[in-house]
Amino acid sequence: MTTADILITNARVLTMDPARPRASAVAIKGNRILRVGSMDDVAGLKDKHTRVIDAQMKTVMPGIIEGHVHLFGGAVELETLMLNGINGFQAIAESVSQYRKARPNDPVLLATGIAHESFGEPITRQILDRIVSDIPFMVFCFDHHTMWANTKALEAAGIMKGRKLPVGNEIVLDANGIATGELLEPAAYMLAQALTPTGGREWLGMTTGENPNPPATPAQRELDMSFFKKGIAHAASLGITSMHNMDGNWYQLELLQALLDRGEMNARVEIPFHHKNYFEPSRVDEAAEMRAKYQGDMLHCDRVKLFIDGVLETFTALMLDDYPGTTGNKGAPLFTAEEFNEVVTRADRHGLQVSTHAIADGAVRRTLDGYEAAAKANGKRDSRHRIEHIELIDPTDIPRLKQLGVVASLQPIAGVGVPGSPHEPILSRVGDKLPYAYAWKMLRDSGAVIAFSSDWPVAPLSPFLGMQAAMTAKPLRRDCTSQAQSLMDTLHGFTAAGAYMEFMEDRKGTLKEGYLADVVVLDADMERTPAEAISTVRPVTTICDGRVTFER
Repeated sequence: MTTADILITNARVLTMDPARPRASAVAIKGNRILRVGSMDDVAGLKDKHTRVIDAQMKTVMPGIIEGHVHLFGGAVELETLMLNGINGFQAIAESVSQYRKARPNDPVLLATGIAHESFGEPITRQILDRIVSDIPFMVFCFDHHTMWANTKALEAAGIMKGRKLPVGNEIVLDANGIATGELLEPAAYMLAQALTPTGGREWLGMTTGENPNPPATPAQRELDMSFFKKGIAHAASLGITSMHNMDGNWYQLELLQALLDRGEMNARVEIPFHHKNYFEPSRVDEAAEMRAKYQGDMLHCDRVKLFIDGVLETFTALMLDDYPGTTGNKGAPLFTAEEFNEVVTRADRHGLQVSTHAIADGAVRRTLDGYEAAAKANGKRDSRHRIEHIELIDPTDIPRLKQLGVVASLQPIAGVGVPGSPHEPILSRVGDKLPYAYAWKMLRDSGAVIAFSSDWPVAPLSPFLGMQAAMTAKPLRRDCTSQAQSLMDTLHGFTAAGAYMEFMEDRKGTLKEGYLADVVVLDADMERTPAEAISTVRPVTTICDGRVTFER
């Protein structure tokens, strides 16, 4: 007789399975779900070895699928000075001072989390010098598209007078040709980040898409694997059982495979091939090589990641029209339409999925055009190409996502209408187009598949913060409609939609007999928790692949 290894009883199970949306118990055998049903349905599955988890009438749901994350970089930043929400020179300086007192021997200081407006004036190396002048000091913007560096850091990196960089990247210089301290986009800030103890290896999958050069030493590889383990443990503590990484290289795949071989990988991770805008189109063929080598339910590569624009804050997001108050400035595209179409078509010909960072309406249009061109060239298929972010979309492009089978991969916590989120500079950047900014409900109502995520470490990893953001967003003007999501749509976006986006809806994202045993037991009944309090919910137990990966 078959018996369960784990029984979750006395539960309010939200299965995400339309055929059976609710249950009161879940039974697990090995790494698969054995039974989903009533207490009576699982009563005969208990044996001497069976572990019983009493959910105490709280929500049990599929393990959360984090659809847009930077795992390596986020893991390293768990030990970094976080300045999120701290504003004003004195407050920031005090936070830096306290951090340095606890780590007096650090040769370099890296902080993260500030916004462009955090000091109340443009951020320069001179401002940072007033806080730290004796060692290199760098501060990441929360969006990780801009870094500011003090004079020591600029000198040590050899970039005080700038350097020629790929299009879309810039070491900002003053009128005298001297660096102001502002470093825009990866090719610029990686030069300063190389000064850190990790040498910036955690962001190579973003900055260059290449492996460490020179190759990482055995000690460095062990250090980097320890960061991955910390990042995965942090994710498990938040109920996350799967992650779609948004930067990638062979090195990350090798590290994660080593952890998997040791039995030390406690979450499912998908790593893409990151195709940079200065790569030859043929480099995208490497993604097919990655896919051939890395295939499995715990670790795989099936996707190409592209950036087509920057961010609204720095006027680098690609607009269809000039930014309000400017003439001739539509942003900074990283690919021409022809270049983008060539890369996407080549990736699509390999049967690979493509996910594209596209912030503004011009970038979204160019991305959709590229996906359409690939379908015309190669024949239509179930490609499930993705667009990451979609912070602004032209209304004529909204129905095209469903028509082309494109998945909208969105980050609710970034929404400008989310309570507590700053309105500027976004309102000034989008102007009269605000009704089509962060248009989550419009996209859902059009029939497009909507998947939710955090973009950690750009935002906190907690999916419950993201859920609350999705459910509480408010219109900022009378010409804007509410984009707030229902609870069930929100949960779907963090579970079943993520599995669909990964072509794994046949085995995860839903609590269903025979599916992979990825389950989270929460400390609250989600259906009875007010939307404004969802962020306070916490996991009690996280189970990935039939193994308990977190409990409290």
